[in-house]
Amino acid sequence: MRKKKPKKPLKKWQKILYDILFLIALGVFIYSGYQLFHIYSQNHAEEKEKIELQQLSNIPDDLEKDFTVNWKALKKKNDEILAWILIPDTNINYPIVKGSDNSFYLTHSFEKKENYAGAIFMDYQADGKFKDRNTIIYGHNMWHKTMFTDIEKFKEKAFFDKHPYLYIFTPQQNYRCEIFSIHSAKDLSASYDLNYPTKESWQQYLNMVEGLSDFKRNVKLNTQDHIVTLSTCSYEEGNSTDLRYLLHAKLVKWDGSYKVKKGK
Repeated sequence: MRKKKPKKPLKKWQKILYDILFLIALGVFIYSGYQLFHIYSQNHAEEKEKIELQQLSNIPDDLEKDFTVNWKALKKKNDEILAWILIPDTNINYPIVKGSDNSFYLTHSFEKKENYAGAIFMDYQADGKFKDRNTIIYGHNMWHKTMFTDIEKFKEKAFFDKHPYLYIFTPQQNYRCEIFSIHSAKDLSASYDLNYPTKESWQQYLNMVEGLSDFKRNVKLNTQDHIVTLSTCSYEEGNSTDLRYLLHAKLVKWDGSYKVKKGK
């Protein structure tokens, strides 16, 4: 029976190299574990904060019940909370905040805590009482289906057809907004204007947005109307950073004489 040749002992430089490679691999493993834990912790904090704010807001799970938003409690949490947005049959049921720029709430929660999911926030140049012709509201498109991710649902015709409204509540006035356009866009210069110098330019913009929509809905628009534009990242073309989903809705005052209803 042939004897196995004894293994040659590692040379000193080989042992050092193996030790270095092991330490690098261990470091990568520890760092990856920390990153996963950090993401999980922020996701947990995000969900916990959302539940607490929904409870404070007094908005019920059953949307057909009458309710009044508890603005006093919300303002105690963050005095930059100025509205609440709700879209039936989606996960979009959040406060709307407005900061001094459009950067802070990209990486901070509604309670101003650092979180990569950010918050739903109004353009910092906008009038906080929805008096602009076009009020722009931003939110991230998150892989774990929070913030404005569910705007994607409106890219499906069946969902778009069954969900004609989104709701915005403010301390001064409530709105049932008539959704009239959903589309993806790269050139955002026109979509992100807040006001327009003439009635003609405003009508041209409304006509353009209607024309760009993936689907049509019979919503009457004129130069006296004000709209809201919801904006989030679109990944239709991979990890493109300049493609956005834009959802447009006509701002219509809601006098509370009828209940908030889900899609038809």
